[in-house]
Amino acid sequence: MVSQMSTEMVELSVKAAEPLRPAGNLQQNRVFLDFFWDLAKPDQDVRLKAVENLIQYLKTNNKADELEYTFKRLVDGLAHTRETARPGFSLALGQVSGKFARNAMFGNLFGVLALHQSSRLCKEPQVVLGCVQLLQRLSQHKQHLKDLPTKTMMDILAEVTAAEVFEEVLMGALQTDLESAFRTPEQLQLLLVALQRFPQTLKPQKLKKLLGSSTIINADNIPKITEVLKTAAHAVKKERVLPAVALDLLKLSLKEDSFELFWNKAITDGMLKEQPGPTHYMSFRLLGGALPLLSAAQLKDVLSGEVMMNYGEHVVSAQKPDRFKLAPEMDVFVSDFLEGCQDSDKQLAVMVGFSSLSNRGSPVAPSVWKAVQHLRPAALQSYVEWLKNMFLQPQLDKLLDISTHKKNKGGKDQKEDCVFHLRKWIVFRLTYIIDNHQVKKQEDLIMDVASTDRTHFKLHI
Repeated sequence: MVSQMSTEMVELSVKAAEPLRPAGNLQQNRVFLDFFWDLAKPDQDVRLKAVENLIQYLKTNNKADELEYTFKRLVDGLAHTRETARPGFSLALGQVSGKFARNAMFGNLFGVLALHQSSRLCKEPQVVLGCVQLLQRLSQHKQHLKDLPTKTMMDILAEVTAAEVFEEVLMGALQTDLESAFRTPEQLQLLLVALQRFPQTLKPQKLKKLLGSSTIINADNIPKITEVLKTAAHAVKKERVLPAVALDLLKLSLKEDSFELFWNKAITDGMLKEQPGPTHYMSFRLLGGALPLLSAAQLKDVLSGEVMMNYGEHVVSAQKPDRFKLAPEMDVFVSDFLEGCQDSDKQLAVMVGFSSLSNRGSPVAPSVWKAVQHLRPAALQSYVEWLKNMFLQPQLDKLLDISTHKKNKGGKDQKEDCVFHLRKWIVFRLTYIIDNHQVKKQEDLIMDVASTDRTHFKLHI
C-alpha cells in the first residue's frame, strides 16, 4: 500500500503547472509579511496559526503577485539557516500547494521532499527512480524552484546505499545529466556525488564514455571546470559560503593526483584573473577549506603562493571602512584546522605560512590570535623557535610581503622600517603566547623566551 501511494505521489504530472507571472511592483503590507516571520518562530502554535492565517489571506485577496511571492519565500525558507524554522515553511508550502492546485510543480516538489524526509524513499528503488525523474523535470522551472530539485537529487543519491540500485535503476535516468556535468555547478556536483558514492560503477572507462576522458581534472577539462567554478562563485555571492562543488573538486584533484594542475590552472590562473570579488573570495575560502586535506609540503606551497598573496592584499584593503572582510572566516578555518590536526608539522606549516604573510614587514595576522592555543607542544616549540630566529636574524626575503609583490621594494630606510615592524609584531606574539594560559606550554619554553627577551628583545625594540 505504501509503495502504491509513493509511486502515485511521484507520478504527479508537472504538465498542469502554469508559469507564474513576474511579481512586478509587489507592495506587500505589514500583515502579509508578518506571516513569514511567524513561520520561523520556535513556538509551534504560532507557526500553525501563521499557516492558517496565510492560507486565509491568500484566498481572500486572490492576488497572483502575492501568491508568487509566497511560493518564493516558502521555497527559500526550506533552506533556512535555523533548523527550527524549516518545519513552518515546509508545512506552509504543503498547505499552500494543496490549496492552490494550479501550482502543481510546488506540490510535486513538496511530495518528493516529504518522501525523502520520511526515510522510506531509498527502500523502494522504483520510487527512487520516479522521484529522480520528477526532479529532473522540475529542475527546468529554475525561475521558481531555484536549485532545490537538483539539490534534492543529490541528497537522494547520497543516501542510496546499494550500488546495484544506482547502476541498474538510476544510471540510465541520470545519463544525460552526467554527460552534461560541465554545463552547470549543479550538474557537476551531481557527477561528483555519484563518483564519491559509486566509484566501482563510475570507473575510468565509464567516465571516458560519459565525458570523453577517463579523469575529471585534466588539462583539457580545466577551462570548463574554471567556468563552472566562476558560475558557482557568483551564485553564492549573497550567502558568502564555499560552494560544495569547489571543495569536492579539490578533494577529487588529490585523489586523481592532479592537485597542482587544479590549483595552479583553475584557481591561480583562472579564478584570480577575474576582478576582486566573488571569484577571489571563493578562492580564499577554498584555501581555508583545503587546510585539513593537504600534506605538509602542499601546505607550504599554497601558503606561499598567489592565492595567499591575494588574500593578504584583501586583508589590507579591507581595513578601509565599509569594506567586506573575509579575515574572520579565515580565522575560523585556521582555528578549526589547528584544533583538529594531530600532525605537528602541518600545524607548524600553517602557523609559519600565516605569520609570513606581511605588509611592509608587519604580518597581516593579528599578534593576538586565539588559534595559537590549539598548537601541539612540538609545533608550539618549533613555532617559537621560528619567531625567535626571525627576530634575531630577520629574513625579509622569507616573508610573503605584499609591498614587495607590488614591486615597491624601497631602499635601506624602508627595509629598516620593515624589520622594525616585524620585530614589534613578534614581541607581541611571543608575549601573547607566554601570557595566555590557554596555550599549552612547558616551563622550559617560558624561561627560554623570557631569557631571550631580557638579552635581545629590549635591545632591538
